[in-house]
Amino acid sequence: MTLRRHLSALVAVLLAPAIASAANYDTANFSTEAPTAELAKKFGDMAEFYRKEKAIEWTGKEMPQWARRCPLQVQITQGSAGGATTFTFGQDGNKPVVTSLRMEIRGDAKQLLHSVLPHEVTHTVFAHHFGRPVPRWADEGGSVLSENDEERFSHDVRCRELLNAGRGIRLRVLFRMTEYPRDMIVLYAQGYSVSQYLVAKGGDGKEGRAKLLQFLGLGMQGNTAESWNAAASKLYGYDTVDALEEAWLAALKTPPARVVARDTTPPGGLTSSGSAPKTELRTSAAPSMPLLEPPVKAVRAAAPDREPTRPAYLPPPDQGAFGGTPVARPVAPDRPPPVLLPPELPRPTKP
Repeated sequence: MTLRRHLSALVAVLLAPAIASAANYDTANFSTEAPTAELAKKFGDMAEFYRKEKAIEWTGKEMPQWARRCPLQVQITQGSAGGATTFTFGQDGNKPVVTSLRMEIRGDAKQLLHSVLPHEVTHTVFAHHFGRPVPRWADEGGSVLSENDEERFSHDVRCRELLNAGRGIRLRVLFRMTEYPRDMIVLYAQGYSVSQYLVAKGGDGKEGRAKLLQFLGLGMQGNTAESWNAAASKLYGYDTVDALEEAWLAALKTPPARVVARDTTPPGGLTSSGSAPKTELRTSAAPSMPLLEPPVKAVRAAAPDREPTRPAYLPPPDQGAFGGTPVARPVAPDRPPPVLLPPELPRPTKP
């Protein structure tokens, strides 16, 4: 106990300068803490920007002002970027609601502004729309839709690689999962791929996103095989989730070409004074967090820092892995067949 107290005191002394130097900035819905006043204002203003933008993209309207500001803690660090948003859910009469939330992001400032912050803010749109936890695949997959083109392309590549490795999850299982699986990178990549497919199937853009929210609302009613089958039939015309899965896999067999990332800099500028707008791209497959075991019930946007251990039934990476020719390999009963090729990069044209 004495040693622990001394260590705690030492840690407090070491952290004191960093805590003292932190700056705070309040907006209508966020209370932002960052290393400098300039960063606190930039992240607070951008959090409000994304809050409005993502709510309109998904629901067609802005969210009402929150009763309490969301604490937003920004840590500027080197290496991979990531974040986590924690919600508390309750009741307002007979209506399920979010009663509190807290957001933390860390990484390179520009990476956070272009990918992690919009990802985390999208979680708040889902939470406030439904007033209760959203199925993990849709919560994470739908939030990845808010990231930049390069990041989404990376998830598409990763999804095909994982499916070819026999690590995919059957949609009848994925849709009903309420906790994070151990192989969390699969949930991110496959959740994004399925969300993207359903948004496109529903008409793309705001129309496709609205239909995906309807699909989630129907499937979540009871969260049973029957409720998800009924949602697939009513919203997308598939008799069952298995039929939806078959169509999704068939669509993945036609690899898309990579497109050049758009400049997503909002008006008003994220760049330094006088510099041209530039899109900053992340290379990590998902916001990085320590591997969580057992699953966490309240935290959003959490993924492992590294790939999970390769299952014993998989062959070495050079046997049919991404970039090579898929080979036959054992597949777990609840995983789609490994029949997909990775997206193809566009070949340069000859002058």
